[in-house]
Amino acid sequence: MAKATAGPVRAREYETIYIMRPDVTRDAQERVATRVGEVMTKGKGTLTSIENWGRRQLSFPVNKQKRGVYVYLKYLGQGDVVSELERNLRMLDDVVKYQTVSVRKDVDPATVTVAAEDVKFEAVEPPQPGEDEGVRIEQLLGFEESPERQRPLDVDVEDDFGGDEPAAEAEPEALP
Repeated sequence: MAKATAGPVRAREYETIYIMRPDVTRDAQERVATRVGEVMTKGKGTLTSIENWGRRQLSFPVNKQKRGVYVYLKYLGQGDVVSELERNLRMLDDVVKYQTVSVRKDVDPATVTVAAEDVKFEAVEPPQPGEDEGVRIEQLLGFEESPERQRPLDVDVEDDFGGDEPAAEAEPEALP
């Protein structure tokens, strides 16, 4: 009986984006990156790219946070690498959200070249006290510099007819 020869080992290419709390320290960011590297090593995955996108606005609040530190990963591996990576991200308190997407199937890891600078993790500095949290919706819509917002509340305002007297309150209509 002839033995079936196994072809080259094939892998899948994945992308994972995880979001950390906006006030995460450099040390905590580096601990998460180290954990990701350990998962790749143990699971025989190949990390091909790490990009720290920095502190950005979330599309919706997560755990009462409006911003987060985004990190993008691109790697090769099997499904067990993905499940182990997501299990580790779930256990880390600094990670608030993550998502993994399968990009390509049937990739030959021998054909993929990885540059050392592509897999070097660079942490972002934590926010300084009083640092601007970004543009508020009022500023985007142009309401921030509106005359109504700048006027003190205790100033008498002339009514539409040019008089100084405040408008009389309307009596509620009696029901029949």
